[in-house]
Amino acid sequence: MKDDAAGGPSDRGTIRSRYKAQTRRALAEAAVAEFEERGYVQAKIEDIARRAGTSRATFYVHYSGKAEVMENMWDLVRRELVVLYRKLVATETRDVRALADWLSDTYDFYTVNRQRLLAVHEAIAVEADLAEAYSERLANLADMVAPLVRPEFGDTPELARTRAAMLTIQHERVCFLWLLRGVPFERDEAAQTLAELWFEQIGTEPWVRT
Repeated sequence: MKDDAAGGPSDRGTIRSRYKAQTRRALAEAAVAEFEERGYVQAKIEDIARRAGTSRATFYVHYSGKAEVMENMWDLVRRELVVLYRKLVATETRDVRALADWLSDTYDFYTVNRQRLLAVHEAIAVEADLAEAYSERLANLADMVAPLVRPEFGDTPELARTRAAMLTIQHERVCFLWLLRGVPFERDEAAQTLAELWFEQIGTEPWVRT
């Protein structure tokens, strides 16, 4: 019997591969739900497996542990933020109004993904590998912003990158404390204030304060 005959080895292999992919996806979705409901630390692998309709042993067939699932989830969520940073890089005129509008879009990202991002921050507090990866991802955002730093402030690549890192860390901390942890800020005022600070570093000529 040929491998491509109906019900042959190729078909069985395809079915197995499809089932494996479906199980992995179900576990990932179950893990996200558990992280959102319970947080990273309180989420248990047994509960993730049960929610996915499978077993703890099956979980370990697909993932090495919670940290791997979390990193995969985080990468998917983070892509949205990277798209927003690319939008900033592509903006030709970065006046205060344009920067405030961009920041407002990032606030939407943090608001929509609040529970997932809270779980991420909980995870990086207890998982050294995730904490290192988190620092690397912030550094990647700084690399995107560095070419935007005004020449008079970033006259060397190292200095431009330092200033860009300060901006991205500032943005991340404000969003974490305000939108994730509940420190009270008024949204428009937060966007305007941070936009003015960013404008001093990456605004485009002419200096338009609108």
